[in-house]
Amino acid sequence: MAGVLIITPIAVTVWLIVTVGRWLGRMGYELASASGLANRLDVAPEYVAWFGVGVAVVSIYFIGMLANFWIFGKAFNLVDKMLSHVPGVKIIYESVRDLLQLFGSDSKDLGRVAIYTEPLTGQQRLGIVTNESPAGRIDNDSVLVYLPMAYMIGGPIVYAKPSELEYIDMPVEMALKLAATAFIGGGLPQSDDES
Repeated sequence: MAGVLIITPIAVTVWLIVTVGRWLGRMGYELASASGLANRLDVAPEYVAWFGVGVAVVSIYFIGMLANFWIFGKAFNLVDKMLSHVPGVKIIYESVRDLLQLFGSDSKDLGRVAIYTEPLTGQQRLGIVTNESPAGRIDNDSVLVYLPMAYMIGGPIVYAKPSELEYIDMPVEMALKLAATAFIGGGLPQSDDES
């Protein structure tokens, strides 16, 4: 079992990198074939595919650098607004954009971890307060709490009163990791009075 616990995360990470690399490689090879570059270079398809991966990585880096310039930032914002107004495309585009912004955010921007106590049942759940001034709130004190579910990405979002929350000192990344693994191999940090 110890071997499985060591190998599985490494294997999944390598598999994900190889899968994305092959997908980018196929894209690069098709682009090189369409432009005639593959025939001119007279090299094996796998080398042209890796060239495609390199071009994709450099392009992403270059576009990221351009986004820091005022004029290009305005152009990217214009494209963002256009895609956000196209029905159907809007849902896919905004979901992917928000997910990537989540991974690129500082953990302080993601919210605060708390134990949420459901008012009717008294059941306690790990939650992340994502918005302390949400639109459409029930009363002036309620906050928005995301309740992650085990073994999957997802979970309900509820309006909660401050009396239903007990904030705990834990990074958001740790809370999401614990929820995704159903707390296997981890747990909530103990408070000073429990130790």
